[in-house]
Amino acid sequence: MQEIEESLIGASDIPDTLQWWIAPDRAWRIKTFALDHDIHTYSIDQGGPNLVELAQANNLKHYGDVVDAQHVLEFQDCTDSKEVRRVFRRIKLPPRLEVSEGRFAFWKPDACEYRTRSQPK
Repeated sequence: MQEIEESLIGASDIPDTLQWWIAPDRAWRIKTFALDHDIHTYSIDQGGPNLVELAQANNLKHYGDVVDAQHVLEFQDCTDSKEVRRVFRRIKLPPRLEVSEGRFAFWKPDACEYRTRSQPK
């Protein structure tokens, strides 16, 4: 694993992401690393609507110099492909939502398989 961060140069470059899956009782922080198609997940024992603001503030505090956009997406049923397409159409991103049953869902910046390939430092 290269474990490096690079800036995006062209429009076809795939970004790294920092995502949050927030449910009423549990949340997950999900980081994707496009270069290696690596994913790191971290379970948080709380959820709820107040965590959205905390997550956004945390993103800007630690990554504000590289954050291009932050989106808040809400799903009634993240397994409903019509709903997923509608929600992603609104923010003009491809609807590549991968659902990890009973845990979280995350957006894939490209069509490749993301899996944990390295351990966070």
